[in-house]
Amino acid sequence: MISILFFIKRHRLLRTGQAPIYVRVSANRAYSEFGIGRGVDQEQWVTARGRVKPVGSKNKALNAYLDKIEYDLFSIAQTLQSEGKQVTAKAVTNRYRGFDKPQISFIDLCEEHNRMQSELVGKTVAAGTAIRYQTSLNHLKEFMQTQGKNDIYTDDITVEFLEKYVHFLLVARKQCNNTVVKYLKNISKIINIAIAHGVMKNNPVTLLKLRLEETKKDFLTEEELHTMSHAKFENPRYDRIRDIFLFCCYTGLAYADVYSLTAKEIVTGKEGKQWIVKARTKTHSLCNIPLLKPAMQILERYADFAKAEGRLLPVPANQTMNDGLKEIAELCGINKQLTTHCARHTFATTVTLANNVSIENVSQMLGHSNIKMTQHYAKVLNTSISRDMEKVEAELSS
Repeated sequence: MISILFFIKRHRLLRTGQAPIYVRVSANRAYSEFGIGRGVDQEQWVTARGRVKPVGSKNKALNAYLDKIEYDLFSIAQTLQSEGKQVTAKAVTNRYRGFDKPQISFIDLCEEHNRMQSELVGKTVAAGTAIRYQTSLNHLKEFMQTQGKNDIYTDDITVEFLEKYVHFLLVARKQCNNTVVKYLKNISKIINIAIAHGVMKNNPVTLLKLRLEETKKDFLTEEELHTMSHAKFENPRYDRIRDIFLFCCYTGLAYADVYSLTAKEIVTGKEGKQWIVKARTKTHSLCNIPLLKPAMQILERYADFAKAEGRLLPVPANQTMNDGLKEIAELCGINKQLTTHCARHTFATTVTLANNVSIENVSQMLGHSNIKMTQHYAKVLNTSISRDMEKVEAELSS
């Protein structure tokens, strides 16, 4: 009735360097073929068998997947015959790929996902997360317009389409690699939801060679912290912005968390020490941060503001904060990009790790879900490495 052949396209490699796998259905001297959304190293492919070498768990799993596709295609042919319909190669592949069903808009799926995200802001979703998903969708729509389209069906989300989208983000939008990776992760999440609901069969994002690049994270040295702390400004706006920045340096709080900090999140411990006990806005993980003296002094400075507003500190809009920090950096002679992220990095490095606070405790104070997120801070601290090696040198010399 039909014959099925699996083959690879050696002349059209994926970004991973692998060859894409295709399946061809033939019937009555006509054929129809499509990519299955998987790739394979060319040397692993056995052309005569239409399978990969049965070596290793990954290859065996891939062969099992090909067997299932073959079984499903034969089953569809039998179903079409039992329905009294003409069994053609196109009819079989269309039924398998869902083309004989109503087409589903991927843009609609994204918009529905983003709508649900926005409803969860302040509950289980951070406002910044919802904004990033919407920005990602806006870029996707803009790319679609460059292709002369306003929408795309789920079946048309292919590796080739995504590679063109990545090229658009890198070249036309001039996005950096890590930003592009994050946008593709957003798309991947929505595709996985669609797969879970039976709307899509596979996730082509997994075939892209996407990797986050390690970036340099600015943080203030002890000397720079001292310079900023003792700087005299004529503009009182700079004093407020400097105070917020330093508070973040001494607590590790992110912008959203320092903005929303209230008196009820300041708790007195057993020894009379005051702590910040707060769930992070971004991850909802609980932070337990002992208040250092410089941070306490900043809170005391704005006690009247706290009584009047309910928030502990007069944190301005994020852009206003960053603009002010740029000007403060110039006034202080600090040649670094100052942001609340930089302040958080300063807490992790100069304030804690460089002063022998264990990485486990730093991780907990930052609200990291696992210690791997904290380890990259330790990598940049040559001072702690130097200190440890000085101890070794002293032992060897004695």
